[in-house]
Amino acid sequence: MQEKMNWKPFIIFYVKTTSWIIFPLLLGLLLAKYIRNTYGSQTLFLACLMLGFGITCFGIYREIKNYKKDLDGK
Repeated sequence: MQEKMNWKPFIIFYVKTTSWIIFPLLLGLLLAKYIRNTYGSQTLFLACLMLGFGITCFGIYREIKNYKKDLDGK
């Protein structure tokens, strides 16, 4: 007899990783636009976007590491 699959852990993992993609990049973009309009610096604009991308990469790596640890523990 086939067991019923529990989708809740997969959905939670998907939401967490998606939020790590959207929020840091969106905040970096908003901060970068503010800095570019205030100071007129293209370099600071790119630095803010790169910082947001770095935070996104770190967050996704952390979530995958935690998810893998949870799977190994079960």
